Amino acid sequence: MGGSLYSSPATPRSTGEEISRRAVLTSAGALALSACGPRDAQSQSVPADLPPLKTVAPFRVGSCVQALRLDDPALADLLAREVSQLTPEWEMKMEYIVQPDGSFRFDAPDRIAAFARAHGMGLLGHTLVWYAQAPPAFEQLDETRIRFADAYRNYIHAVAGRYRGQVVGWDVVNEAVAEDGAGWRDSLWARKLGAFEHIALAYRTAREADPQATLLLNDYNLEYMPAKRATFLKLAERLLASGAPLTGLGTQMHVAADIAPGKITQMIHELASLGLPIHVSELDVSLTRSDNKLLSRGELQRRQTAVYAEAAEAFMSLPQRQRFAFTLWGLRDRDSWLKKENAGDAPAPFDDAGRPKAGAAALVEAFRT
Repeated sequence: MGGSLYSSPATPRSTGEEISRRAVLTSAGALALSACGPRDAQSQSVPADLPPLKTVAPFRVGSCVQALRLDDPALADLLAREVSQLTPEWEMKMEYIVQPDGSFRFDAPDRIAAFARAHGMGLLGHTLVWYAQAPPAFEQLDETRIRFADAYRNYIHAVAGRYRGQVVGWDVVNEAVAEDGAGWRDSLWARKLGAFEHIALAYRTAREADPQATLLLNDYNLEYMPAKRATFLKLAERLLASGAPLTGLGTQMHVAADIAPGKITQMIHELASLGLPIHVSELDVSLTRSDNKLLSRGELQRRQTAVYAEAAEAFMSLPQRQRFAFTLWGLRDRDSWLKKENAGDAPAPFDDAGRPKAGAAALVEAFRT
């Protein structure tokens, strides 16, 4: 535990003090990655000596992870080998941190943070405010004891302040734009503090808590929906005009293998038009979510590889100062949320055993050019 909605957080301790080193896993040795066999009818080949992603990319390459999965030595070794940044998949969200009585728990995010620090990795904070989560402690807040706005600020100060000095960036507000692009989402935060005001307040408070971290606005379906992308950019422009310390844009990129070529490139270039750093924040490429059900498995795998290549090439085309990080939403197929949604999916660049697929080879090729 540490802090609560009702108490202002103490001055953050240094990262070395506040995160238990008992949580750090010791690597059991480097994972030997072998060449994969044919992946589809066209036998996509993967070099046996494929270098790790982080060694060829001129920016941080990341993956999401859950704390319990660090108990898997093979995954721990794969992460240590391939990536230079970690994102807690869900254990830095309110649903995990905020307890029914308003107190905070940090055991799982502390463990992920400790693993990242032990392996020289950056840590991406995900996420401070999300419309989809309204913990009961906030919904039932006793405003005779503390105003809602003060509890909101206390939370952001406690979480962002705890990881100050280690987190390289925060998804301060996640998925703020309505699905159809017609304005912003309704939420407890919007109803209590104002549709725009709660967003701007989150950025100002996060900057108070951490003066150095990149503060990102993160959303999804921006490559599929031009209207949503336009509203996302208008929100970013309004935040900047208001003086809110928005310093980066995140695009999740949960995409299907049959996405039309060029859509990802167009989206990334439009986001870059504001001059802010760009984070490809949650990339995976689903086979089973593809709309075209007539495509063979082999053709979907071929297109999946092409999507990974286009995403990496579009990101590489940005000016160096705008390449914040490139994060995969899981390295191995077996760990993906999409695999749990449909056991037939294989959305990641590494297979269940951690062997690189053609998508991993495409990323390496794009990153080192």
